[in-house]
Amino acid sequence: MSAGPVAVLITGMGSTTAISVAKALRQQMELPVRLIGTDIHQGWEIAGSTFCDRFHQVPTADDPEYLSTVLGICEQEEIRVLFPIIDAELEVVARGEPRFRERGVLPWIARPETVAACNDKYRTYEFLERNGFPTPRTWLPEQLAGQQDHPGFPLIVKPVDGVSSRDVFYVENELELSAALRKVRSPVVQEYLRGIEYTVDVVTDQESRVLAVVPRERMQVKAGLSYKARTVRQPRLTELAGEIARRLEMRGHCNIQCRIDGEQIRFFEINPRFSGTLPLTVAAGVNSPLILLKLALGIPLERDYFDFEPGVFMARYWEEAFSRPV
Repeated sequence: MSAGPVAVLITGMGSTTAISVAKALRQQMELPVRLIGTDIHQGWEIAGSTFCDRFHQVPTADDPEYLSTVLGICEQEEIRVLFPIIDAELEVVARGEPRFRERGVLPWIARPETVAACNDKYRTYEFLERNGFPTPRTWLPEQLAGQQDHPGFPLIVKPVDGVSSRDVFYVENELELSAALRKVRSPVVQEYLRGIEYTVDVVTDQESRVLAVVPRERMQVKAGLSYKARTVRQPRLTELAGEIARRLEMRGHCNIQCRIDGEQIRFFEINPRFSGTLPLTVAAGVNSPLILLKLALGIPLERDYFDFEPGVFMARYWEEAFSRPV
């Protein structure tokens, strides 16, 4: 491959998360990078393309041509590192990992079985329950039918593979439960959790060794995205989140969600990818895209990334990007 900036491919550039990864790599001054972005939309339709040196439109992840298209882009652009972002793409990239490595590309992605378990909320519950991690009781609809030990209300109904808090219903009685189950495709029913919500960013290397854990309190959330948040020190939460990542044999960046009510921590979601509030973790001193880029290139890490800054507060605002369709 040619010398010069390191070519990095970021998928799903229409998403807040992909933009956050691009911003993290743009603001660091340690390694020159050339950012290549992909998305199912045309470049002029999305703000994320403005953060890229080059942009490619790709098919949806369920298209038979998706993987070969991305592999072709990797060859054309001499990609060294791939950061997959969109949930639907993660399993495809994970299954195709050997083909990327054959081309000299390191995709930061967990094993296919880990990704599949995280993308299925009931399987996530089964993993947490089986391994002794505190988690809310969760049922498939057929498990509730005729159940003597009814869980009681309130409950949450959501898609088994849902993202961004879409089609999530809070129900307080049987009538609302029945209506929600009819509305939601492939639903799961979960015990409602009270308390403060946290997302924990966890960074691991290729051997699933935990390099950094950054808990964040989600202070204001809209459509699944944090608009106000702050970093916090939570030793027990840090310990448990790191152990979850180890047990799942994570590779790269993952985020783990929970609620804390008093002293009780309960985990309810695991995402084997970057989170949309990555900029807060970066501002607190843990630039995980840069860390993973260094690991991919064999560059030693110069410090202990467990030493992040607590108490960093983030508030978000809108910013516009302009383009002119060709």
